[in-house]
Amino acid sequence: MQNFHDHKLWQDAFVILMDIHEVVDGLDKSDDEETIEALVEAAQSVTAKIADGLSRNDRRISRDLMYDAVGLVAIARTQLAVAWGRGLVDDDTFRAIDDKYASLSNALQSFK
Repeated sequence: MQNFHDHKLWQDAFVILMDIHEVVDGLDKSDDEETIEALVEAAQSVTAKIADGLSRNDRRISRDLMYDAVGLVAIARTQLAVAWGRGLVDDDTFRAIDDKYASLSNALQSFK
C-alpha cells in the first residue's frame, strides 16, 4: 500500500485545499464567516476522503470511497461558487480552483 501523501490524487486535493486557505487567509472573516467555514470544511473533506480511500487495503472499499470523494468535490465546488457569488472570491481565482476541482473529479472517477 502506497502512503497517501505520495499519491497524485491526494496531492492534487491538498494543493487545492492550500489554494483555498490562501484565498480565505486574505479575507476579513467577519465578512461571511459561515460561507468561509463551509468552503474550507468542504475542501478538507475532499482531501480527507481521498486519504481514507488510499489508505484501504480492500480495493472495493477504496474505490467506493473515491466515488464518495467525487460527491464531496461537487459539494466543494458548490461552496466555492457560493463564495464567488457573494464576492469573496474573484473571477480568476474561482475559475482556477474550479478547473482544478473538475480535473480532480475526472481523475477520481477513473480510479481503479
